[in-house]
Amino acid sequence: MKRLFFAAVLIFAGISGRAQEQDSTESVNKLVELQEVVVKGGLPNTRLKAGAMITRIEGTPLAQSGTLGEMLIKVPGMTGTDEAPEVLGKGSPLIYINGRKMRDASELKRLHSEDIRDVEVINTPGAQYDAQVRAVVRIRTRKQQGDGLSLDVTLTNEHDLRYNFERPQGKLGANYRQNGVDVFGSVYYFHQDYRQYSTIEDITRTNKVFRQCGPYTMTWKNDQLTYTAGVNWQLSDNHSLGVRADLTHYLGGTNQVIYDEDVFENDVLIDHLYSHQTSDETKPLGLLTNTYYNGKVGRLGIDFNLDCMTSGTDTDRENVEQSQVNDDFVLSKSGTNSRLYATKLVLSYPLWKGKVEVGTEMTFVKRHNTYWIDKSTIPNTNAHIKENNIAAFAEYGCDFGRYGNASIGLRYEHTLYDYDDTMNQDFLHRSMDEWFPTAAYSVSMGKAQAALSYSIKTERPSFFAMNDAVTYISRYTLQVGNSQLLNERLRDLTLNVSYRWLTLTASYERTKNAITQWTYINTTLPDATLVKHVNLGKPVNTLSAYLGVTPRIGIWSANATAGIEKQDLYLDVTGPDGTYRVYCDKPSYTFNAFNTFTLKHGWQFDINLTYRSRGYSYNFYNDTYNLRLGLVAQKSLLKDNALTIRCAVLDCLQRNRLNESGDLGYNQFRQCNRFSTHKLLLSLVYRLNATRSKYKGTGAGKEAQARMRL
Repeated sequence: MKRLFFAAVLIFAGISGRAQEQDSTESVNKLVELQEVVVKGGLPNTRLKAGAMITRIEGTPLAQSGTLGEMLIKVPGMTGTDEAPEVLGKGSPLIYINGRKMRDASELKRLHSEDIRDVEVINTPGAQYDAQVRAVVRIRTRKQQGDGLSLDVTLTNEHDLRYNFERPQGKLGANYRQNGVDVFGSVYYFHQDYRQYSTIEDITRTNKVFRQCGPYTMTWKNDQLTYTAGVNWQLSDNHSLGVRADLTHYLGGTNQVIYDEDVFENDVLIDHLYSHQTSDETKPLGLLTNTYYNGKVGRLGIDFNLDCMTSGTDTDRENVEQSQVNDDFVLSKSGTNSRLYATKLVLSYPLWKGKVEVGTEMTFVKRHNTYWIDKSTIPNTNAHIKENNIAAFAEYGCDFGRYGNASIGLRYEHTLYDYDDTMNQDFLHRSMDEWFPTAAYSVSMGKAQAALSYSIKTERPSFFAMNDAVTYISRYTLQVGNSQLLNERLRDLTLNVSYRWLTLTASYERTKNAITQWTYINTTLPDATLVKHVNLGKPVNTLSAYLGVTPRIGIWSANATAGIEKQDLYLDVTGPDGTYRVYCDKPSYTFNAFNTFTLKHGWQFDINLTYRSRGYSYNFYNDTYNLRLGLVAQKSLLKDNALTIRCAVLDCLQRNRLNESGDLGYNQFRQCNRFSTHKLLLSLVYRLNATRSKYKGTGAGKEAQARMRL
């Protein structure tokens, strides 16, 4: 989970940013044939199958939602923002598009809702998925027939109405299909301009009270080109193969962080610190390739993937500090280089009343981290990290007719982790063998359907979180990872119920070794605090429940969700006056209402409202509510609605905010964040002879790919 209290630290460190899936035409056809409960009372149409909610998009108002991101947050079972959609109660999901893992978040803007056939939300993934995967969203695009050339052009701009800056983007895509061969490619340009405005108060209590308070601003700008190319060859109805390559050309980026804070000692002003930090970031060409074969020999299904990935980041930082005590100028550099190789093989075979799937996945990652700073009190680092993961799984699903459907699975993962920092003589060797069972049962009862799922999952820390290098933020704040972090261990029990246009999801989750951040008194720099990744010493129990409705009356259709999430956690923390207990159990409430009005002549209007109350997440407390209101107008033109013009005003009330605070014993903090999301969005989409790519590669090592970006 992200901790916005340390957003400056994370972005400063150059973090950009779980886990495989296999899908086939056969499984889609079988899905249609299964007996399911179809929601007839409204649109969109949602059906429940085992632990998954499948929502039809094609032919519903959701098909005119704009981008893929704007559509996903309106799908039953989901929430979040168009740039960071979430599954209710499960957090950020893995997203697959036609069996291919979405590797770049910009795809949420590149793909359009009218291209989508259906969306499957899985809130308890089975054994075929990586043990870190808590939620999966599988997207299938519309199947269009015919050979020939198709083109699509998208032009979009987001104008910030409060701070007056632009975020333009554009895409040119092409697809050519002939005689079973499908060649596709695209070029996408994106200018990122992100800003965050915060105020921070940090209090450290030892034999004196040391307090820092003041505004903090962050500006992040970069330009990026993404090139995609691939070919799919349909040899026959039972055999297809292909290759896809994604090349990321980073055109450069600059990050500026400004602290302007007063420093008090025992309520006496002793300093005023103005810290202006500039980071220039460069990256080599990032390459990700996927080669696949998908076929069937007799009754045996075969799905094989091979992935290769390279990525890296080099950052030069200058930190100019002006102080009443003394001025300072700090230089630092950091770099990361990563390589990944992964293979995945899945075999499936019909057995009795169901189907058995067995598979294996092997992921091999090498990473090199460096950090240099011109301060002798902070050690430099030169670390080599190697992580190998070998997994095997088996899963069996059986249809008992009117008695329901059941599935059971087991996944085994062997993980070898080596950390070698030659500069600091810091070494770690860790070998782990873990088992992850899953089970699910679903049954139809007239017009209602229920599904109960159980799973054990894990969460591994990112490579950044395990980096023991001390990062300099200011003379009063340092950041450090922790190579001794343990994996989280999660037990999840989820109930899904569907009746007509009502859906209910309720979950119980128990998390051991929860990964969070803590602050400590630092001995290297006087009066500085050290922010460190740690495991919580006691389990976190969380209950959640969400009720969704999707009614439709005339031209109006809606998707509304109300929910509650509450964790049972208290911590015994130590401060200057001894040990005391902090209760972290205040619940948070969620309410979303997405309203669509569909009129004649291609007109559509949306009124979208999302609300989240105060509440705890681990040891961090959000002490304010978040409210976002968006107004959208859209018009389709030309033959077959080839041209779509869309205009939206986002965050109309300017209440997209998050205030996080925490009591960590010797240290208490509060950070109030305001986000630059009050915008005017204008987009134009034009399509010529649109056809759909047949690419069926699913990829391998997806969880490791995601962690490489951290």
